[in-house]
Amino acid sequence: MINGVIFDIDGTLYSYIENHARALKILCKFTEKNLGVGEEEFLKVYCEAREIIKSRLTDGGALHSRALFFQTALEILGKNPFRYMLKMYKVYWNSFLSEMKPFDGAGEFVRKLKNSGKKISVCTDMTAHIQYRKIERLGLNNFIDFMVSSEETGLEKPSPKMFNLALKKMNLPPEEVAYFGDSPDRDIEGAASVGIKPFWFLGEHPETEIKVDCIKFKNYSEVVNSKIFF
Repeated sequence: MINGVIFDIDGTLYSYIENHARALKILCKFTEKNLGVGEEEFLKVYCEAREIIKSRLTDGGALHSRALFFQTALEILGKNPFRYMLKMYKVYWNSFLSEMKPFDGAGEFVRKLKNSGKKISVCTDMTAHIQYRKIERLGLNNFIDFMVSSEETGLEKPSPKMFNLALKKMNLPPEEVAYFGDSPDRDIEGAASVGIKPFWFLGEHPETEIKVDCIKFKNYSEVVNSKIFF
Protein backbone atom coordinates (compact mmCIF):
# COMPACT_ATOMS: atom_id res chain seq x y z
CA MET A 1 0.00 0.00 0.00
CA ILE A 2 1.25 3.47 -0.89
CA ASN A 3 1.25 5.75 2.16
CA GLY A 4 3.56 8.46 0.89
CA VAL A 5 4.48 10.22 -2.34
CA ILE A 6 7.65 12.15 -3.19
CA PHE A 7 7.66 14.67 -6.04
CA ASP A 8 10.47 16.24 -7.97
CA ILE A 9 9.54 19.90 -8.52
CA ASP A 10 11.08 21.37 -11.69
CA GLY A 11 9.67 19.83 -14.84
CA THR A 12 7.41 17.52 -12.82
CA LEU A 13 4.92 19.76 -11.05
CA TYR A 14 5.21 22.68 -13.49
CA SER A 15 7.02 23.65 -16.71
CA TYR A 16 10.59 24.67 -15.89
CA ILE A 17 11.42 25.08 -19.59
CA GLU A 18 8.67 27.62 -20.23
CA ASN A 19 9.27 29.74 -17.14
CA HIS A 20 13.07 29.75 -17.40
CA ALA A 21 12.89 30.86 -21.05
CA ARG A 22 10.56 33.74 -20.19
CA ALA A 23 12.65 34.85 -17.20
CA LEU A 24 15.88 34.76 -19.18
CA LYS A 25 14.29 36.80 -21.96
CA ILE A 26 13.20 39.50 -19.52
CA LEU A 27 16.62 39.46 -17.85
CA CYS A 28 18.26 40.04 -21.24
CA LYS A 29 16.15 43.18 -21.66
CA PHE A 30 17.39 44.35 -18.26
CA THR A 31 21.06 43.74 -19.13
CA GLU A 32 20.71 45.49 -22.47
CA LYS A 33 19.13 48.55 -20.85
CA ASN A 34 21.33 48.76 -17.75
CA LEU A 35 24.63 47.15 -18.77
CA GLY A 36 24.65 47.86 -22.50
CA VAL A 37 25.03 44.13 -23.16
CA GLY A 38 22.86 42.66 -25.92
CA GLU A 39 20.90 39.44 -25.64
CA GLU A 40 23.24 37.31 -27.74
CA GLU A 41 26.33 38.41 -25.82
CA PHE A 42 24.68 38.03 -22.42
CA LEU A 43 23.35 34.55 -23.13
CA LYS A 44 26.82 33.48 -24.24
CA VAL A 45 28.38 34.88 -21.06
CA TYR A 46 25.62 33.40 -18.89
CA CYS A 47 26.32 29.92 -20.28
CA GLU A 48 30.04 30.43 -19.72
CA ALA A 49 29.44 31.56 -16.13
CA ARG A 50 27.23 28.54 -15.45
CA GLU A 51 29.92 26.17 -16.67
CA ILE A 52 32.55 27.94 -14.54
CA ILE A 53 30.45 27.47 -11.40
CA LYS A 54 29.77 23.83 -12.21
CA SER A 55 33.49 23.23 -12.74
CA ARG A 56 34.31 24.73 -9.33
CA LEU A 57 31.72 22.82 -7.34
CA THR A 58 31.47 19.07 -6.99
CA ASP A 59 27.84 18.66 -5.93
CA GLY A 60 24.95 20.26 -4.06
CA GLY A 61 22.34 22.95 -4.54
CA ALA A 62 24.82 25.78 -5.21
CA LEU A 63 25.41 24.21 -8.62
CA HIS A 64 22.12 25.86 -9.62
CA SER A 65 22.56 29.20 -7.83
CA ARG A 66 21.47 32.06 -10.06
CA ALA A 67 23.26 34.42 -7.68
CA LEU A 68 26.56 32.69 -8.49
CA PHE A 69 25.75 32.53 -12.21
CA PHE A 70 24.96 36.25 -12.38
CA GLN A 71 27.93 37.22 -10.20
CA THR A 72 30.30 35.29 -12.44
CA ALA A 73 28.71 36.64 -15.63
CA LEU A 74 29.18 40.19 -14.37
CA GLU A 75 32.81 39.46 -13.51
CA ILE A 76 33.39 38.15 -17.04
CA LEU A 77 31.80 41.30 -18.44
CA GLY A 78 33.96 43.50 -16.22
CA LYS A 79 30.94 44.85 -14.36
CA ASN A 80 30.77 45.35 -10.59
CA PRO A 81 28.49 42.60 -9.19
CA PHE A 82 27.63 44.77 -6.17
CA ARG A 83 25.88 47.18 -8.51
CA TYR A 84 23.87 44.68 -10.51
CA MET A 85 23.70 41.13 -9.14
CA LEU A 86 20.86 41.54 -6.66
CA LYS A 87 18.81 43.46 -9.22
CA MET A 88 19.39 40.74 -11.83
CA TYR A 89 18.48 38.05 -9.31
CA LYS A 90 15.24 39.85 -8.50
CA VAL A 91 14.35 40.42 -12.15
CA TYR A 92 14.98 36.80 -13.08
CA TRP A 93 13.11 35.12 -10.22
CA ASN A 94 10.21 37.55 -10.14
CA SER A 95 9.74 36.99 -13.86
CA PHE A 96 10.11 33.23 -13.42
CA LEU A 97 7.50 33.04 -10.67
CA SER A 98 5.06 35.55 -12.14
CA GLU A 99 3.24 33.15 -14.48
CA MET A 100 4.01 29.78 -12.92
CA LYS A 101 1.16 27.31 -12.71
CA PRO A 102 0.98 23.56 -12.07
CA PHE A 103 0.73 21.15 -14.97
CA ASP A 104 -2.86 20.24 -15.73
CA GLY A 105 -4.12 17.92 -13.02
CA ALA A 106 -0.95 18.12 -10.90
CA GLY A 107 -2.47 20.35 -8.24
CA GLU A 108 -5.63 18.26 -8.09
CA PHE A 109 -3.54 15.10 -7.68
CA VAL A 110 -1.45 16.56 -4.84
CA ARG A 111 -4.54 17.81 -3.03
CA LYS A 112 -6.31 14.49 -3.44
CA LEU A 113 -3.28 12.63 -2.07
CA LYS A 114 -3.20 14.91 0.97
CA ASN A 115 -6.92 14.62 1.58
CA SER A 116 -6.64 10.83 1.47
CA GLY A 117 -4.06 10.91 4.27
CA LYS A 118 -0.86 10.37 2.26
CA LYS A 119 2.38 11.93 3.43
CA ILE A 120 3.85 14.16 0.73
CA SER A 121 7.43 15.33 0.22
CA VAL A 122 9.35 17.11 -2.51
CA CYS A 123 12.91 16.16 -3.41
CA THR A 124 14.82 18.71 -5.47
CA ASP A 125 18.26 19.50 -6.87
CA MET A 126 18.13 23.17 -5.94
CA THR A 127 18.58 25.72 -3.18
CA ALA A 128 15.77 25.50 -0.63
CA HIS A 129 14.65 29.14 -0.50
CA ILE A 130 13.58 29.45 -4.13
CA GLN A 131 11.93 26.03 -4.08
CA TYR A 132 9.77 27.10 -1.16
CA ARG A 133 8.78 30.16 -3.18
CA LYS A 134 7.89 27.97 -6.15
CA ILE A 135 5.72 25.63 -4.11
CA GLU A 136 3.93 28.61 -2.58
CA ARG A 137 3.42 30.17 -6.02
CA LEU A 138 1.97 26.87 -7.28
CA GLY A 139 -0.54 26.94 -4.43
CA LEU A 140 0.70 23.63 -3.02
CA ASN A 141 2.32 24.80 0.23
CA ASN A 142 -0.63 23.68 2.37
CA PHE A 143 -0.52 20.14 0.98
CA ILE A 144 3.17 19.22 1.12
CA ASP A 145 4.69 18.05 4.39
CA PHE A 146 8.46 17.95 3.77
CA MET A 147 11.23 19.17 1.48
CA VAL A 148 14.62 17.62 0.77
CA SER A 149 16.99 19.78 -1.29
CA SER A 150 20.48 19.12 -2.58
CA GLU A 151 21.47 22.24 -0.63
CA GLU A 152 20.44 20.38 2.52
CA THR A 153 22.17 17.07 1.71
CA GLY A 154 25.25 18.39 -0.12
CA LEU A 155 24.56 15.82 -2.84
CA GLU A 156 22.27 15.77 -5.83
CA LYS A 157 20.03 13.07 -7.21
CA PRO A 158 20.50 10.20 -7.98
CA SER A 159 22.42 10.04 -4.67
CA PRO A 160 20.60 7.64 -2.31
CA LYS A 161 21.11 10.27 0.41
CA MET A 162 18.43 12.45 -1.18
CA PHE A 163 15.79 9.74 -1.30
CA ASN A 164 16.67 8.19 2.04
CA LEU A 165 16.38 11.54 3.81
CA ALA A 166 12.92 11.99 2.32
CA LEU A 167 11.94 8.55 3.58
CA LYS A 168 13.32 9.39 7.03
CA LYS A 169 11.34 12.63 7.23
CA MET A 170 8.18 10.83 6.14
CA ASN A 171 8.91 7.95 8.54
CA LEU A 172 7.95 5.42 5.86
CA PRO A 173 9.71 2.39 4.35
CA PRO A 174 10.51 2.59 0.62
CA GLU A 175 7.97 -0.06 -0.33
CA GLU A 176 5.19 2.24 0.91
CA VAL A 177 6.33 5.24 -1.14
CA ALA A 178 5.98 6.33 -4.78
CA TYR A 179 8.20 8.87 -6.53
CA PHE A 180 7.21 11.22 -9.37
CA GLY A 181 9.91 12.76 -11.54
CA ASP A 182 10.84 13.73 -15.10
CA SER A 183 14.54 12.82 -15.26
CA PRO A 184 15.15 9.16 -16.15
CA ASP A 185 18.56 8.93 -14.50
CA ARG A 186 18.33 11.38 -11.61
CA ASP A 187 14.72 10.79 -10.59
CA ILE A 188 13.53 7.43 -11.85
CA GLU A 189 16.68 5.34 -11.52
CA GLY A 190 17.61 7.17 -8.32
CA ALA A 191 14.29 6.37 -6.65
CA ALA A 192 14.33 2.77 -7.84
CA SER A 193 17.84 2.28 -6.44
CA VAL A 194 16.50 2.62 -2.88
CA GLY A 195 13.34 0.59 -3.47
CA ILE A 196 10.85 3.41 -4.12
CA LYS A 197 8.27 2.85 -6.88
CA PRO A 198 9.01 5.39 -9.67
CA PHE A 199 6.47 7.17 -11.87
CA TRP A 200 8.05 8.82 -14.90
CA PHE A 201 6.39 12.04 -16.07
CA LEU A 202 6.93 12.48 -19.82
CA GLY A 203 5.23 15.83 -20.15
CA GLU A 204 8.17 17.87 -21.48
CA HIS A 205 10.73 15.31 -22.61
CA PRO A 206 10.79 12.48 -25.14
CA GLU A 207 10.82 8.95 -23.82
CA THR A 208 14.25 7.31 -23.76
CA GLU A 209 15.62 3.94 -22.76
CA ILE A 210 15.71 3.34 -19.04
CA LYS A 211 17.27 0.62 -16.91
CA VAL A 212 14.50 0.16 -14.35
CA ASP A 213 10.82 -0.72 -14.28
CA CYS A 214 8.55 2.27 -13.83
CA ILE A 215 5.10 3.57 -14.64
CA LYS A 216 5.16 6.15 -17.44
CA PHE A 217 2.55 8.87 -17.89
CA LYS A 218 2.15 12.04 -19.96
CA ASN A 219 -0.70 13.74 -18.09
CA TYR A 220 -1.79 13.73 -14.46
CA SER A 221 -5.27 12.71 -15.57
CA GLU A 222 -3.75 9.24 -16.02
CA VAL A 223 -2.96 8.92 -12.31
CA VAL A 224 -5.37 11.23 -10.47
CA ASN A 225 -7.88 8.41 -9.91
CA SER A 226 -5.42 5.53 -9.82
CA LYS A 227 -6.30 2.62 -7.55
CA ILE A 228 -2.61 2.47 -6.64
CA PHE A 229 -3.13 5.56 -4.47
CA PHE A 230 -6.84 5.72 -3.65
